[in-house]
Amino acid sequence: MDAHRKIPPLCQQSAAQIVAGVTAGQFSVTEVIDQYAQRIEAVNPQVNALAVPMLDQARETAQALDAAGASAETSLLHGVPFTVKECFFVEGAPSTIGLTNQRKISQHDSPHVARMRAAGAIPLGLTNVPQLMIVHETDNPVYGLTKNPWDLQHGVGGSSGGEAAIIAAGGSPLGLGSDLGGSIRLPSHFCGVHGLKPTNRRLARAGAFANLRGMQGLEYQTGPMARHVEDLELALRVISSAQYGWRHGDVTPMPIGSSADVDLTKLRIGYWDYDGYFSAAPAIRRVVRESVSALKECGAQLIELRPPKIAEALQHYFAMISADGGADFRELLRGSKKDPEVARVVGLAKTPRWIRPLLAAILRMKGEKKLAELFVAAGPRSASSLWRATAAAGDYVAEIQDTWDAEQIDAVITPPHALPAFLHGMAVELLPSASYALLFNLLGVPCGTVACSRVSDDELSDRTDLADPVDRSAQKVELASSGMPVGLQVAGRPWREDQVLAIMAKIEDHFRERDDYPDVTRLPI
Repeated sequence: MDAHRKIPPLCQQSAAQIVAGVTAGQFSVTEVIDQYAQRIEAVNPQVNALAVPMLDQARETAQALDAAGASAETSLLHGVPFTVKECFFVEGAPSTIGLTNQRKISQHDSPHVARMRAAGAIPLGLTNVPQLMIVHETDNPVYGLTKNPWDLQHGVGGSSGGEAAIIAAGGSPLGLGSDLGGSIRLPSHFCGVHGLKPTNRRLARAGAFANLRGMQGLEYQTGPMARHVEDLELALRVISSAQYGWRHGDVTPMPIGSSADVDLTKLRIGYWDYDGYFSAAPAIRRVVRESVSALKECGAQLIELRPPKIAEALQHYFAMISADGGADFRELLRGSKKDPEVARVVGLAKTPRWIRPLLAAILRMKGEKKLAELFVAAGPRSASSLWRATAAAGDYVAEIQDTWDAEQIDAVITPPHALPAFLHGMAVELLPSASYALLFNLLGVPCGTVACSRVSDDELSDRTDLADPVDRSAQKVELASSGMPVGLQVAGRPWREDQVLAIMAKIEDHFRERDDYPDVTRLPI
């Protein structure tokens, strides 16, 4: 039996198609939930993406919705199943972020989950995350390792890795993730789905188990993940309409435009396929080139840009994110079983700044130049040093904004990451390869990943400079990447999610009908 017939038919539909089908009476909400439960029970033992199933509650809710019928309040997502990253509070479920010392059951929903429910969506459960959500490998001592549905030997990224995996596997059409360092975009790229990080302060940072408590230099954002770009926009409208209240005053009340109103012929879109810091795999560069051509064909203006100074961007990013020397992470870990890779990162974080140049010199002698640079930039700082670092980061961001203004750039397309999905256990050593994503966290702009293609056997790797061990590890990943998904990253101006989504939709249309598109019906499981 081929993969297409293994997947229940309703598990192949978009959220918008499910709403339309339920509304038209083509199938019931109960049928939708039953088919998704069937798919989850078939694939989750293999991928371990859904950490906290809530299928019985979902069936009860489905029956209630069928009995009540659609209303004005539930019309947007009536009967749509969705999944939720485990950091978010969901009534009746735990939120642990992989810590064995956290078993408290949430007594209420986060604002975003509550809004999804109010719109008629039904939670299927919570999805797996890395411990403390700080590495790009979804594994922790509470729920274990999540595997990539395209190849179980590969990881799913992080920290919204379980979310990307269950959506890619056909176990959910729609989900909620969050992004501070590529945490929506990288798992989407690794698993062949779409994801959107909105503009910083578009959505409240509330209703979730927080880490890096008190850090303000960088800001995470909740965002939607899905197999269809139109569903990202649908979910964004739902969760952005939540009434956050005075406690969550970090939200800027900017309206969301409609992607349907965006005229691509009037957009100037910049691009690069190499950021000058970490070369991208051949298949990922191909996707950028083909996307440039597709956007030119529809009338957009494409301008090849010189990338900003990425090494400097990474230095600013890690200076701010590690300023407490990992103190908050150590406090959260107290009394918990530790993931070995997380323990390693947290242990390195407290290394005093005065000794870091010496240790970095040792790393350089071993050829590890990229890790040496990041190691020097990171580490504990005084308040005055943090203020200086934050000011310097602000100057860097302003310089990029000035460049975009001078070039009249509306949006930028780039690789989402230098590599396809890692082999398990390689996330920490390959941290520098996330440079393409981390830049846009520093800028705070809306940014999404759109699934495009899969790696073919004749484009595995052309990496030749292997002096640095991180490049040798990158080549190992590339040589094992046949058939793995690759995507494109689309970033825009602040508050212009409509333009980002319009570009993503055009790119999705270009790639979706091709044989190498990472469609759920082509999965090997």
